[in-house]
Amino acid sequence: MKKVFLFAFILLIGINVSAQDSPFRFGVKAGMNMSNATIENKDADPKFKIGYQIGVTVDYNFTQNWLIQSGLSFTTKGSKIDDFYAGQMEGGNGRGTTHTFNQQYLQLPVYAAYRVNVSDNFNIVIGAGPYMAYGIGGKVKYKLNDGTFGDGTNERKFSTFGSGKDNLEQLKKFDFGLGLNVSAEFGKIVVGVGYEHGLLNVAAYDGMKYRNRNAALTLGYKF
Repeated sequence: MKKVFLFAFILLIGINVSAQDSPFRFGVKAGMNMSNATIENKDADPKFKIGYQIGVTVDYNFTQNWLIQSGLSFTTKGSKIDDFYAGQMEGGNGRGTTHTFNQQYLQLPVYAAYRVNVSDNFNIVIGAGPYMAYGIGGKVKYKLNDGTFGDGTNERKFSTFGSGKDNLEQLKKFDFGLGLNVSAEFGKIVVGVGYEHGLLNVAAYDGMKYRNRNAALTLGYKF
């Protein structure tokens, strides 16, 4: 165990030293997500869900002001939608139900950014660009609010992206969209707020629409 901690300490020192002479700057971040979905169904009622994210960041500095922001994050998104199938189900109106979507992604943004030096050890960075995400887990909960299934329960759970024994794909795994991020750099500490808007319809069923939306508040550290 001591060797592991020693290796990690030496690695962090190496990253910090190399970053002083390199256009690359690495970091870590974590934060809270507030996500929802655009579903294009006026009879349904989507509500936001709280989630989280954690990951590593990398900046490539072209100049003191211009840079590329990227990195890899594990992020959770989702939504809670009452009457998701309202007006779209044969043999029923689709009301009296609640779908709770829980989505887990690996996400990679590539943002063009501009840094404004406000004062010593204080910068504002504004970045925007595309992101790509790949679904790796999560569950969708389907609940009957005013009735029960044949076994007497009122809830069913399915794998969000079709993995698992039920093998029912609720959402497609690949997502792509645009994002905007504004961050404040206090020396090596970074506080950021961001917004992501999915451009793809990730619903797995024909005739359904589901596009991700997410707002985030993050705290990071740059080596």
